[in-house]
Amino acid sequence: MKSFAPFLAAAAVAFLSPSTSVLAETAALTILHTNDTHGHLLPFSYPTLSAGDEDPDVRSDIGGIARRATLAREIREDLRKRGTEVWLVDAGDICDGTPFSTEYRGEADVAAMSAAGYDYAVLGNHEFNNTLARLKKLIQAAEYTVLCANATERSTGRPLAEPYVIEKVGPVRVALIGLVTREAAGYPAAKEGIEVIDEIEAARKLVEDARRRADIVVVLSHIGREQDERLASEVPGVDVIVGAHSHSRLPSGEVVWRSEDLIADDQNGTVIVQAHQWGGELGRLDLLFSKGQGGTWRVDRYRARLIPVTADIRPDSVVEAVVRKYWDPIAARYGEVIGRASADFCGRGDDRAEYNLVADAVRETFGTQFELENLGGVRSPLIKGEITLADLVTLEPFGNTVVTFQIAGRDLKRLLLRHAPAVSGIRYRIEYGELVEATVAGEPIAEDAIYTGATNSYFAGFALKEVPVADTGRSRLQVLTDYIRSKQVVRPAYDGRRVVIG
Repeated sequence: MKSFAPFLAAAAVAFLSPSTSVLAETAALTILHTNDTHGHLLPFSYPTLSAGDEDPDVRSDIGGIARRATLAREIREDLRKRGTEVWLVDAGDICDGTPFSTEYRGEADVAAMSAAGYDYAVLGNHEFNNTLARLKKLIQAAEYTVLCANATERSTGRPLAEPYVIEKVGPVRVALIGLVTREAAGYPAAKEGIEVIDEIEAARKLVEDARRRADIVVVLSHIGREQDERLASEVPGVDVIVGAHSHSRLPSGEVVWRSEDLIADDQNGTVIVQAHQWGGELGRLDLLFSKGQGGTWRVDRYRARLIPVTADIRPDSVVEAVVRKYWDPIAARYGEVIGRASADFCGRGDDRAEYNLVADAVRETFGTQFELENLGGVRSPLIKGEITLADLVTLEPFGNTVVTFQIAGRDLKRLLLRHAPAVSGIRYRIEYGELVEATVAGEPIAEDAIYTGATNSYFAGFALKEVPVADTGRSRLQVLTDYIRSKQVVRPAYDGRRVVIG
């Protein structure tokens, strides 16, 4: 990453290039960014146990959109005094994750983001987990510009939202393009009549068009880090990607190089940033544009960082009032204490105690030999101490039901190898694409034996297409709630039941 000198002014300031010793015209833009907030309008805490190298340093009582609004406003006011333009943007998935989403289906998030002064946002796939009418209502209600270049209405061919906008940053024309993952095509709103075009193919056309009208291209991307890197490599002309979907934490950003050449005063690559999840940190990307001798603007320097949204930041009173408007009517219900966690339920290597809890609860409730849970279906850890209904809704926000089924051993082993699910009643080990161990109740899985299992309706919908299932009609959330209420105290299981190497 290049070093970043403090900005002296915005557009048309004198900048002495150390390599060319000529005066260059420069302009500055700061992008404040969030992604994958998933309904986390109130502060929250992460487990004290480390879940990986990408964990934020501040883990307790962080986040909250009212605090974030204060932090963003202070940065904006400070930089604008020095002539630097500031955008506050979100890269998608504001829905599905807390009682706010369960009760208000994105309305509370849009209202709070509008009050917080967001300028732009791209649709995430979880925004499509609404009816199409609701999704359109959210877009219309936003007091910021909603972008999405690769989602169109089937009946008319019209874009669902603005594909891109071009804004002036001093003398520089900056295009901001929105992209959502192709996965959104499988969500309810899209199934009602939205065509979601391949992200990379859409970007090829849009970037080429935007380049004819703009000097710099920024993509607000909800397609995941791996696809962001592919986009940077395969689509010429993208200067910056503000990413989401993969919940990646990039404390200093990264650069995908255009070539191996070292070019004076040119970043010579695409800058990619992403700010993890839930709004616990506010991403800040400072950009310095410079005008070359040929008259072309380019990214000269950048600095990326993640700023913790901590308890010492005073909440913005206007935003706090908006959040309270939506929280107070449901606080008593979701504040009900269901039980206690004796310790944190979170990931520790391949051991994922929060998944084990759900799988154990379902298997014990329905008396099956085993239970399977797709990774990604349990959305948050449980913190040591009191467990409220709000905590369980945050852990399981989707409302999936429990299904039961019977399956032959050979098919069960194929299922384990293909999907590597979280489990209860099973122990298994995958090494470099081979299932080297798999047992049910301590006995090796027999090819011809028939086993009884359970899972959630979502996983069954794509993993058990060839297997007859019986929907119990009971939501996984209710099963888990009843299970914890009956136990009163639950203890995390870190027992090596699932091992996946390579």
